[in-house]
Amino acid sequence: MNLDDFVGLPWLDRGRDRSGVDCWGLLAMVYAERFGIVLPSFRDDYMTAADGAAVAELIEGRRECWTEIPDGDEVPGDALLMSIGGRPRHIGVIIGGSRVLHIERGAGSIIENYRSFRLRRRVLGFFRYQAAA
Repeated sequence: MNLDDFVGLPWLDRGRDRSGVDCWGLLAMVYAERFGIVLPSFRDDYMTAADGAAVAELIEGRRECWTEIPDGDEVPGDALLMSIGGRPRHIGVIIGGSRVLHIERGAGSIIENYRSFRLRRRVLGFFRYQAAA
């Protein structure tokens, strides 16, 4: 899956368009533009992505729309849930070949290998949106 046109987008807390996105905004944008799936915005459900407790609670409370996929069965378009500070607080989009498109505070959106030393210890699971299953 080629998502190169999503690389280099700027970080913006609660951002939901190409002028700036947070990790959920990036996932939602990819789903809308590539799959025609409109995910909930959640923009008003947290004050800042730095609020780890609110983001973790939001993730835990909204998993009903997602099916967990065993490691090794992930396909392009699946979501990769990652931890920050030991909590489920970060998400990216699988693009294939053990690569994920994601964005973190203070950096632009990038593609990284999620089996790399930097990311593999943060991986919590792979999830497929039910409408995409």
